[in-house]
Amino acid sequence: MNPIEQLERLARFLRSEAEADPAFARRLEAALKGEAPSSTKSSGKRAAPAIDPFQLFDERGEEALRSELAQLAVEQLKDIVAHHGMDTAKLAMKWKTPDRLVSLILDRVRQRSSKGDAFRS
Repeated sequence: MNPIEQLERLARFLRSEAEADPAFARRLEAALKGEAPSSTKSSGKRAAPAIDPFQLFDERGEEALRSELAQLAVEQLKDIVAHHGMDTAKLAMKWKTPDRLVSLILDRVRQRSSKGDAFRS
């Protein structure tokens, strides 16, 4: 098998794995952009997030995610924001209202979940 055929085989494998496993797809996307995967962005200063918003969004949709987020306390929402690197300017860590944090999380999850759609067929 020549190198081009090997690369094509690898690409098909990666695509099938990414389609089957959204978490793998996010890690692959991060690696292709030269970023650390979101699961390693946490600095350890905050608690582990209560839920994985990306997994919940992928499995049950936006309304289910919104419902789950609405049940969390402000600090738990901040844990999610910090863990997934959703606030690079660190402004959300000062917010006191859960509604603003929920909106930020939903917005970031929507953005990251649809990123790369132009390349999917």
